[in-house]
Amino acid sequence: MASSGSVYSETLQTITTTKLEELAKQRTSYEQQYSALVAAAQAESDPLSRLFLLVDGAKSCLGIKTAVRKNKEDGRLGRVLFGGTPNIQLETDLKNLDRFLEQARYDPSVSPKVLQDWEKSILQYLSVQSSKFQYASLYGKLVTEWLSSEKAASTDGDVEMTESFEELPGAKKLEARAEWEKVVFEPANVDIPGLNDYLQKLFITRKKAVSIAIHSLRDRVEQFENTMRGSSQFSVSTLRWVIQGLQGSDLLTNEKREVLKDFLTNEIILAEVADVLNMRMTALSRWTWGDHVPVEQRRKLNGAYSVHMHEDLLQAIFLHYIGVKWSVFFKSSFLALRTEVWKSNQVAVSRIDRKRRSYYLGTQGIYTSPTVQQERSTTHQNQYFVHQLLDHVSQQIEIQEGEEEAAFDDFVQPLKKRKREEVDHKIATQNNHALQNRQMQLMSLGQGNMTHRSMGGQQSSMPQQPMMAQQQMMAQQQMMAQQPMMAQKPLTSMPPRQHNLYQDLGMEEDDADMGSDGIFDNAQVPSQAKKPMEAKQGLLHLLSTEIVVNTRLHGELTCFRSVFESFNPLLPHETVLEILTFFGVSETWKKFFKTFLQAPLKFTDDESAAPRPRRRGTPGSHALSDVFGEVLLFCLDFSVNQSTDGTLLYRMYDDFWFWSPDYEKCAKAWASVLQFTKVTAVKLSETKTGSVRVGRGEAEVEIDDRLPEGEIRWGFLCLDPTSGKFEIDQKMVDAHVEELRTQLKGKSKSVIDWIQAWNSYAATFFSSNFGKAANCFGREHVDKMLATHRHIQESIFEGGNVVQFLKKTIEERFAVKDIPDGFLFFPVELGGLDLKSPFVGLLQIRESVRENPHDLIDDFEEMELQDYENGKRQFDSGNIRSLRYSNEDPKFKPEKDADTFFSFEEYTRYREEFRCVASADLVNVYRELLRRPDEESIDVSAQVRQALSRLRGQKNLRGIRSNWNSMEAYWKWVAQMYGPEMVDKFGGLNVVDPGLLPIGMVSMFRQKRIKWQG
Repeated sequence: MASSGSVYSETLQTITTTKLEELAKQRTSYEQQYSALVAAAQAESDPLSRLFLLVDGAKSCLGIKTAVRKNKEDGRLGRVLFGGTPNIQLETDLKNLDRFLEQARYDPSVSPKVLQDWEKSILQYLSVQSSKFQYASLYGKLVTEWLSSEKAASTDGDVEMTESFEELPGAKKLEARAEWEKVVFEPANVDIPGLNDYLQKLFITRKKAVSIAIHSLRDRVEQFENTMRGSSQFSVSTLRWVIQGLQGSDLLTNEKREVLKDFLTNEIILAEVADVLNMRMTALSRWTWGDHVPVEQRRKLNGAYSVHMHEDLLQAIFLHYIGVKWSVFFKSSFLALRTEVWKSNQVAVSRIDRKRRSYYLGTQGIYTSPTVQQERSTTHQNQYFVHQLLDHVSQQIEIQEGEEEAAFDDFVQPLKKRKREEVDHKIATQNNHALQNRQMQLMSLGQGNMTHRSMGGQQSSMPQQPMMAQQQMMAQQQMMAQQPMMAQKPLTSMPPRQHNLYQDLGMEEDDADMGSDGIFDNAQVPSQAKKPMEAKQGLLHLLSTEIVVNTRLHGELTCFRSVFESFNPLLPHETVLEILTFFGVSETWKKFFKTFLQAPLKFTDDESAAPRPRRRGTPGSHALSDVFGEVLLFCLDFSVNQSTDGTLLYRMYDDFWFWSPDYEKCAKAWASVLQFTKVTAVKLSETKTGSVRVGRGEAEVEIDDRLPEGEIRWGFLCLDPTSGKFEIDQKMVDAHVEELRTQLKGKSKSVIDWIQAWNSYAATFFSSNFGKAANCFGREHVDKMLATHRHIQESIFEGGNVVQFLKKTIEERFAVKDIPDGFLFFPVELGGLDLKSPFVGLLQIRESVRENPHDLIDDFEEMELQDYENGKRQFDSGNIRSLRYSNEDPKFKPEKDADTFFSFEEYTRYREEFRCVASADLVNVYRELLRRPDEESIDVSAQVRQALSRLRGQKNLRGIRSNWNSMEAYWKWVAQMYGPEMVDKFGGLNVVDPGLLPIGMVSMFRQKRIKWQG
């Protein structure tokens, strides 16, 4: 029985073939009339007669409808136009020309030049129609080539490869499968008593409030399970959001997606499916996978391999519904627990400090909303707190083809073990003690007595520090001496963290929403679709912003990043079930979850093998798998939150980041991570684990062995520990250029397939992994991305670029020359090939990006000092007395130096805890650093605007529309840049007249997932 996908493909092929046959007949007829008309016109020597001949012939060739009417004045018969084409401009010109020719017949003053211009205009209309037929035919051939390439045989020497041919797997693919099989069919070694003890200490015995919150969570679990016992869980409306969610996931094949599309249009089928699934829900305790679940290996764009299950559609719908319901439940429950017992990231301000600020500054000195710390907390909660869980059942996850993080495992620089380095330094110190003393004496003479005493102090407190570390410490002290007093404050002297900021402020945590002027231009609120790549880009912007802010205000920032090794495939079942038990999940549901986890698996290409039950890991792309992972990792979130007094762990499922200007907090956080991995029996990826400590002024700052060694990388970016900037790894780019070349080569790849692969890899994948532009990155980052994109094209296309390559390819295959650029870049709906340009978006925002992000901090510090001096003048003048009436304690007066304005160090101590109402506003600086630039608008010409207006009434337009103001910036650029040439060649923006080809169906069919080679 043919699959729905193949039937769909065959239907599209039939429709395309039928339209092509009709198109060929129309084109042949037109070209014959066109050639005959031109020949007849060339044989006519009289200009006026030739023009009459061309006008009448053009009406016939172009299908203009005419009628015979009698002239009221002289009674003569004549033919008049009354429409018949979608080209209003053509009809208008021909109507006017009929009138003008009557004048030329009688008026000798009509010059030959006017007649020549009219003739040229008619010939242009005829040429345009010829071009439209030519490109309609070309487009049809491209579609036919594309559809045929999916199943037609391609040759490799004497070997014929049909659609069922499976190429021999490469070594990397075989190795990936062997590694996967080695671990998933063997249970993990989990210390269950140790895990239970960890959970008890973390949630029960730590604090009474936490214990109460956990018991409340267990009650909510029981109530939720009761709501899932009904026999009418599934209905037609329920199935709609379930199916829509499945279509957005990576779980199903292209063919099964097409079947689900059919389901959505047939309520009878949906009702029958609902009945069956309700029966399964009633018999939940007896649910099984069946005899076995087929699995296959699939190559991702980034070169990695994943194993995908192929359960039947009813199982997929059933499991997705259950997974989404549990996902939404745990998201709301964890948010409630966060409100109840989560430690705030806000520094606790003592009562005496608040009173002192009010005394010197009035109530304006203690405004508490919004503050930088609140910005951080709100962003963390809305964007990164248990990110993989859904906010509501119909929430969609939007991922474009190509939005994957590049695998950088093979590009991590080898580093010496820090412990080994320390031992080597100690040995060197002992063997060269006399020489080092002499060096220190020389340095002391050069730096002066004060520096000498500073170094001597370091020597006495750290007698085993190696020479290089001492020099670094000394340089750091000199640097700190030049900073404002706030920067000199030792990190260990910071006040203790506050338990719950929102309780002290008399507000609920949900009230701290940042609203419409949040720190992201397109900040997601919980009800919107999830965009994982957008969140990852925001994470990079957050870290870069924190580096800029903290290296200036605190002198340094330490960060570590890590990813769990093969988190889904290696997740221990015993760990998951034990944590679910701890949170109150019943035995009935635990049995179901265990059955789900222990699926009987069998590879599709291994017919003779018996199914084997899975003993470790969770099936990828399942909503339930996300639930299990997030429930487990929530324990890590809470552990870090408690151990670091509220410092934020930014986590996107198995990928987590932590940073702080307080090095000790980073060390505590990493210790919590190590403890968590030990008790839960999960592993960290060595190549994706690293730490960086960035100092001010590109000074290197030491990291000890309490933090992991390694680089901090993401995609093609590597964080430079000296500059604190993310830099593009060009060697890694070059390696992926070679991979892209491999994916694009092959004579059997159709032009449309080629463009689809190029768009996903060169435009989306590369662009995403370079990091999206933001003020915190600076303009230099945009320039580097532009230069790298140019380098990519120059590397792949020798002496040319992608446009020249495609034009040459089309010319060789279909004998069409002089192809306009717009044909390649215009959207499918207008008859274009939808080639994406990675340059346009970058050029539109380049000038909007801050050239140097540090300028914002420079301006802030200048304004802050000016605000301090203004406050001092107001205090000294006595005007501050009138601002104390609403103070917490209006009669408060410092015991000492009450008439002397407090120090600049005290004035700046709580920059991130209070909102300044003067000129220096750190919240605005923070937001501005995070801001992503707006695309600079491009002006539309009169010609293009007129051409756009002729698109009115055309359905299903995408990208280029009839209304200029409704178009995205990218498509405005494309329309204006290539539009004039397209209008000249095709008489408008439509390459192919609507209806000639199944463009709408082609647009739908192109949404299929790409199968990458390898």
